[in-house]
Amino acid sequence: MSESRSMLTRALSSLGLMCIGLVLACLAGEGLVRLATADQRNYMVEMWRYATLLKRESANPAVGHEHVPNSSARLQGVDVSINSLGMRGPEPDLSDPKRRNIVIIGDSMAFGWGVEEARTLRGQLAQALGGTVNVMTTGVGNMNMQQIVAHWLDYSPKIAADTVIVLTTARATEVQEQERAGWLVQHSQLYALMVSFSKMLTPGQPGQQSLLAFYQKAWGDGPGRTGMVRALDALRADQQQRGYRVIVALMPETHEFHPYPFGFITEVMQTETTARGWPFIDLLPELADRPARSYWAMDEDPHPNGDALGRVARRLLPSLTTPAAQ
Repeated sequence: MSESRSMLTRALSSLGLMCIGLVLACLAGEGLVRLATADQRNYMVEMWRYATLLKRESANPAVGHEHVPNSSARLQGVDVSINSLGMRGPEPDLSDPKRRNIVIIGDSMAFGWGVEEARTLRGQLAQALGGTVNVMTTGVGNMNMQQIVAHWLDYSPKIAADTVIVLTTARATEVQEQERAGWLVQHSQLYALMVSFSKMLTPGQPGQQSLLAFYQKAWGDGPGRTGMVRALDALRADQQQRGYRVIVALMPETHEFHPYPFGFITEVMQTETTARGWPFIDLLPELADRPARSYWAMDEDPHPNGDALGRVARRLLPSLTTPAAQ
């Protein structure tokens, strides 16, 4: 009996040492990952930090996630501030009825990921239009069109918008997974990286198949496109009720311009836009004279940099210099 107890004690002791070793290895790995990514040039880690530092779950299930008001962080080497309305950028003056309100709605490109505030689309339009115009953005990273519109509709009753610019991207029809991140994902860079890599290696994920095949499926007849159409209908209904102008501008997919293989996205978006009586602006011609990669915010990060957003701002300005007819 004593020998059995001795064997059990040794087994438990070995198991305990293994657990301690595993914990120490994980802590060491976490420390190494944080040290290796301290320069803020790892795209996946910086996106993870964005999600944990500046985002929260929205009370509106249709929105999913939103910014934490009055929060700030330095992400990918850029200072990012969220105002009291939950928007990136300075606090707008909504008390003066004479000031025009122009709102950019969209995803991380409307947010200005990887770009300092003054060179975001919002920042460059605000500088060009002058102090008599509030230029705001409700852009939040990782949103499809359903979430983008639902997010704007939460703001719409509070902001007397003159013009709403829908900055559309290829991700507009992506079906989002509605799942809450676990404790490890929220607190461990190492674990977040492991999850990201595992998803990239999972069959059927965009990291495994070509972008072209991924977008062809996303923009074909399916739940993503159906959701986008319904969202545009909801935006049209709100526009009719409140009287603002809607402009739809399509950002090109920024992986390849020559040849540009994503023309089917442009065709779908233009058809849906003109069917609702909105002006449609294809932004590919504004950028196609240079290689797509020259506009990237950072190596391995295809978000548009300040130069690209400056070109977008100049293309949009002629449509914004006069107020919308009410």
